[in-house]
Amino acid sequence: MIFHKSVPDIDRKRIKKALDDIKEFGNKFQAETAHFIEDTGLIIYLDIAKKVGGSGSVQLNDQKAAREAVQAGNLSVEDAAGFIRLNIARETIDTGGQRGIEGTFVHEGKHARDFALMLSTFSQGIEEKIYNPTAFQREYSAHLTSAFYLMRRGGEYTEEGISLGLLFESEGKICVNRKGIRSRLKNNYGLTKQTPGNCLSKSARPEISLPRKKWFGIF
Repeated sequence: MIFHKSVPDIDRKRIKKALDDIKEFGNKFQAETAHFIEDTGLIIYLDIAKKVGGSGSVQLNDQKAAREAVQAGNLSVEDAAGFIRLNIARETIDTGGQRGIEGTFVHEGKHARDFALMLSTFSQGIEEKIYNPTAFQREYSAHLTSAFYLMRRGGEYTEEGISLGLLFESEGKICVNRKGIRSRLKNNYGLTKQTPGNCLSKSARPEISLPRKKWFGIF
């Protein structure tokens, strides 16, 4: 990962600690996500929630360069991460503490992996194999990932998951609240299976498209 200059040293240490905790306490997928963040050229950016768009968000850092890389073809998932920026809110660190940082990186890390996989599969130029989930699919899977992590962590993490509607308790057992997640997506984002939102490729302007085919060495 590459820290943007907006991230001071003290927060870099806290982010690294959160990623270490995710690798230690998370499941295999969550640990892989932490490694993905650490081991690639993914950019970490810090700003206030109003500018970030909530506790965290993910975007293409350079849309033009990302499109050019896709058009060049054969872009690996790891290399695609270099075109992605994971934003974390100042308030998440100051108010949420380590729990907030972990939760944000589990959730937004899933989004970052979605972006990288989308760019990579588009660059291969095989329409049947592209990865291009809708907004509903992306948010539902990211919320599920967060829910499972909060449940595994237990204690105050699980309590937060319950308060957010990601988890619920039934007969002394903590469960993932899939209905609550769907309600959260509908109420907060207007996303349902019937109104799934845009596919991920449309996040860039102009949108990411399959590489143009070459004939006799030219486009």
